[in-house]
Amino acid sequence: MPELDALIVDLDGVIRHWDMPHFQETARSFGIEPEEFAAIAFRTELLDAGMVGSITFEEWADEIGSVAAERHGCDAAAVSAAFRTLKWRIDWEIVELLREVRAAGRVKLALFSNASTKLEEDLESVDLHVEFDVVFNSARLRMAKPDPEAFRTVAALLEVEPERCLFVDDTLPNVEGARQANMHAEVFVGVEPLRSLLERAELVDAATAS
Repeated sequence: MPELDALIVDLDGVIRHWDMPHFQETARSFGIEPEEFAAIAFRTELLDAGMVGSITFEEWADEIGSVAAERHGCDAAAVSAAFRTLKWRIDWEIVELLREVRAAGRVKLALFSNASTKLEEDLESVDLHVEFDVVFNSARLRMAKPDPEAFRTVAALLEVEPERCLFVDDTLPNVEGARQANMHAEVFVGVEPLRSLLERAELVDAATAS
């Protein structure tokens, strides 16, 4: 792998993981099957609008409540409130590995997430924003992965050439979009493969066997 100037990491599916049992319980509390609730909440045009900031997170949640009320007769405000408080957790083992990258000081460390306007609030709630040199939110950029132009924009804002960036994401289309922008990109499959990748890229020192 060539010399790198930036490591760019995805959030959801890599660092943050949504509590699917809680999502399912929330849906069923309104008499809606989880698959139907997901279809309402994440229908393509609504999700896309949220991810590029055409609508705020609050507007997204309110639309979900309205559609759920129309289709299932439940309370729109209650559904909206429930969507706003869906649970998630942080994989702190991944964060610790990224701390090693930052401590080594060999590259800029950035987060790039397809996210709503609520991203900053979520990150600050667990002080995750301080773990990165820069946070890129698709809703603020007004462009989202896997659009290659989104990756070019991120590289330009980092003041780094795309070919000197390494991008890691759990979604193959996003990895392919980064590669189309001339970034080095790999699919995230777990903490140990990520450590191996970062060791090969010389962004962290090789782990010492105990």
